[in-house]
Amino acid sequence: MRIDKIKLESVLVKERLSFSKTEQTIHDYIMENPEQVIYDTLNSITMRLHVGEASIVRYFKKLGYSNFTAFKMDIYKALQDISIRSELPFIENITENMIDVIQKTKASIDMKAVEEATNIILQSKQVLIAGMGTSHTTALDMFSKIIRAGVNAIVINDSHFSYMYTALLNKDSCAIVYSFSGETEEMIKFTKNCKDKNVKIIVISNYSNSTLSTLADVFLKTNGFENEISGGFFCSKISQVYVSDILVTSCALRDIEKTKKYVQGVTNTVLK
Repeated sequence: MRIDKIKLESVLVKERLSFSKTEQTIHDYIMENPEQVIYDTLNSITMRLHVGEASIVRYFKKLGYSNFTAFKMDIYKALQDISIRSELPFIENITENMIDVIQKTKASIDMKAVEEATNIILQSKQVLIAGMGTSHTTALDMFSKIIRAGVNAIVINDSHFSYMYTALLNKDSCAIVYSFSGETEEMIKFTKNCKDKNVKIIVISNYSNSTLSTLADVFLKTNGFENEISGGFFCSKISQVYVSDILVTSCALRDIEKTKKYVQGVTNTVLK
């Protein structure tokens, strides 16, 4: 999604304000990463920018916001407003957004990371696929594809079940974790539990500087954006699905004959 930074700044800064050096650092980060800020916490920003939480609070209060949540809501509304301001018919807008997302995701694919993730999956005796909310539907899609390639996988949505299941995992297991923001609280806890069991972690997320990315053994980047208007909601998902297809295809190509055998076996079982 192309962000009009002038329009965004006009929403956030309604009058000429002078920022301290630290406040300017915070402001620059927000202007460069407005979509990420929606999912940030005060703690994640302090860790990312190496600034004090009090500095962030002073920054958004200087802009006239009583709390961080209200500040993030205005950013969210601003992004929605900006994204739908187009002379294109909405159908063309949706189409353009989706093509743009796929092209950007393709450009960001690290084939070395894909190869490493493929090795981890194929060497694992158990693959656990996890995602919460809308990312869970992508995890389900990944499960339906990768199991046809002969990979012993399960998919989990319920956070409590995911925590309990980690008790059964070990160094011969791996987890594929989906999170658009990379800051999903349940997925962070789940991933940390997996790390404690020496489970290899593959994270598929939109942000390379997120908490989940720092926990990953392999990080695969998506390039979607979340906004329920102008096709944005599905754009975040299509980027995840695109990366998943690349990963599944990479696994399948390692042994075509074996893959064909498993696909046929699944088909025969379903048709019985």
